Amino acid sequence: MKNAKFIKREAINWIFILLPFIYIFFMYDNLPRFAPFQLNSGQTVYQVVLFVMGVSIFWHIVFLVKPSIVTRTAFHDNLKSFHRINTLMLGFTSLLSLTFVSQSIGIPFNWTKIAFILGMIFMVAIGNLYPTIRYNFFIGIKNSWTLSNELIWKKTHSFAGKVFFWGGLLGALYGILFNVNPVPYTPVIYVGYVFALGFAPKIYSYLLYRQLQSQLQN
Repeated sequence: MKNAKFIKREAINWIFILLPFIYIFFMYDNLPRFAPFQLNSGQTVYQVVLFVMGVSIFWHIVFLVKPSIVTRTAFHDNLKSFHRINTLMLGFTSLLSLTFVSQSIGIPFNWTKIAFILGMIFMVAIGNLYPTIRYNFFIGIKNSWTLSNELIWKKTHSFAGKVFFWGGLLGALYGILFNVNPVPYTPVIYVGYVFALGFAPKIYSYLLYRQLQSQLQN
């Protein structure tokens, strides 16, 4: 049963990994000739896909090996969440690469909007996973405050789940309803928005830690 689950999971993961390269293969006549050592705008599509998917493949291999090299008792409770995050990351980077290739061959869609919405949906999915991550030293929001107390870990990840879910959902709705690039510096605003969503749980964990320390002193 475990082998069957592993094969099924890995099949899905490698479908995500290979999709951008299969897409490039079938659309190659509509793309610039592949010349890996030429640094020009025509090669950007290949460079971006190779970089994004290369990083994804590297982390997939790390994620695949890591559970076998850590203490089983310290990790087994999070294996399901761990594998879900891995597959989610591969799916996101694969769809992002497909979007970039489609934009490069001139398919008439607002690919900037699609990429933005995909990013927000990814955050929604991560938000759903955060509350399922149990106390550990490998995945999740790891800082001196969350690792100092299991209750702080649990409350922080519950809070982070809500922040990412609702923050991503609002972002996705904004992307669907409005122009996602109304002014040139808009990407900076989006990066700031994502940074703020990611930073909020860290502040929350610090406040919980201070509250717990105050209660212990009293």
